[in-house]
Amino acid sequence: MKTSSIIISTLIASAAGVAIGMLFAPEKGSRTRRKILEKNHEYSDFMSDSYDDIVDSVSKSLASIEDESKRIAKKAKKAAPEINADLK
Repeated sequence: MKTSSIIISTLIASAAGVAIGMLFAPEKGSRTRRKILEKNHEYSDFMSDSYDDIVDSVSKSLASIEDESKRIAKKAKKAAPEINADLK
């Protein structure tokens, strides 16, 4: 399982646990709903920031792979005539 999947699953499970715990709390329903909404906004912001960080990390990795692939392709293209001549 990918690390990002584990992190996201853990965060979602934690949020669900908090929400369920608040539903069974001995407070007025309106106060509990307000707390749930506040926590929902906090978790939404956190999840959005985490998602952006993961996307940036993946984008950087893909860019690095692309650069390395181009470097290897240039090297192979440069070596191809020599290899072709050796085969003949």
